[in-house]
Amino acid sequence: MSTSTPREAGARIKWVLETHRNEDFVAGAAGLAELSGATVLHGPGLKWGYGKIAEDGHEFGVGKLKVRALTTPGHTDESMSYAVADTRAASDAVLVFSGDALFVGDVGRTDLYGPEETERLARTLYRSIHDKLFPLGDGVTLCASHGGGSVCGGKILDRDLSTLGFERVHNKALHGRDCEAFVAKKKAEKMVRPPYFRRMEVWNLKGSAPLLQRVAPLSPLSLAEFDEHVKAGAVLVDARMPHAFAGGHIAGALNVWLEGFSAYLPWAAAADAKIVLVLPEGADLDLVARTLLRIGYDDVVGYLRGGFETWQDQGRPVARGGTIDTDELRRRLKAGKENLVVVDVRKPDEWDEGSIDGSLKIFVGDLEERIKELPRDRELVAMCSVGHRGGLAASILERHGLRATNYLGGYTAWKKTADNG
Repeated sequence: MSTSTPREAGARIKWVLETHRNEDFVAGAAGLAELSGATVLHGPGLKWGYGKIAEDGHEFGVGKLKVRALTTPGHTDESMSYAVADTRAASDAVLVFSGDALFVGDVGRTDLYGPEETERLARTLYRSIHDKLFPLGDGVTLCASHGGGSVCGGKILDRDLSTLGFERVHNKALHGRDCEAFVAKKKAEKMVRPPYFRRMEVWNLKGSAPLLQRVAPLSPLSLAEFDEHVKAGAVLVDARMPHAFAGGHIAGALNVWLEGFSAYLPWAAAADAKIVLVLPEGADLDLVARTLLRIGYDDVVGYLRGGFETWQDQGRPVARGGTIDTDELRRRLKAGKENLVVVDVRKPDEWDEGSIDGSLKIFVGDLEERIKELPRDRELVAMCSVGHRGGLAASILERHGLRATNYLGGYTAWKKTADNG
């Protein structure tokens, strides 16, 4: 077996296949084409600023592989899938890149054009899945664009691969639903749309996004430099886990855990904000910088050298956030005498799965604009599914001078303890 790398073997990138104009991150296709000389292929229906259009059924070869372009609109009108066959065995597809049409356990969202277009897109997506993807064969491997946690689907499973046959039988968004039932389900969905999506759409259509191969390294900041930027109005983001943040942090910081940057930082910090960071020990600096650029943050000043430890070791004031566990929250709510309000900051579709009786439901991304609805004379317990978004919510509430506590374990813990009696 050869151990040579693709470069040593003379391989080069010839095609870049885009499944649709992405909304949730800066696409790297234009930059990759610039570096490699590859041809970018898009779906029809948009005036792309780069690349070429691949019509339905267009085929091309890559070595022993044959790739067939399939128009699979529904998530967006220009959405594409790409079926791949190994010609050494047969001409039938062995795998398909399904973009945002079909996921593991879910399908793409159909609300991005607004409620007036949701029904049309839902019907179109149903036909794309049943008329274009499933006929490829039950044994075909499904390679979707997103995994669990993505905002491009409601309940994508945390599993990388599946088969079309498994999804045909078990996908909860499709199983047992004819077209009308599928459309009704999609119309009833309550999806959130992060504020940076519009910016990404424009960049990714024109090919004008920052080139990801030119990601500037994060700069370490001395405490004096850090102070200067914060005083000048930079947004301070503490990327440690919520329990660490609650134990001690710099007053006024937003608590967005690293893995939550892509989905939740844009709700808390404006796209043109200057960002300074407090990072957890051992954070991958290149990955952090790349993640921030991919969601449009191109004015990241740097990070505090030595992290929060530098701050505390210099005797600086340490703010502390309250935390509460399930037993204590149940006891205090049962007593009925506590001056306490649970604020459920999960997404609207999660509320349908249940919540704590009497809780105030405000999605974490809407807290800033609805801050006046919250009582200032009561303790606010921020609750999400496990505690990560609760940490962000608590930090936002704290910045507004409210008394905030993060429920560690969240509704997952609440429901599990209820189920266990």
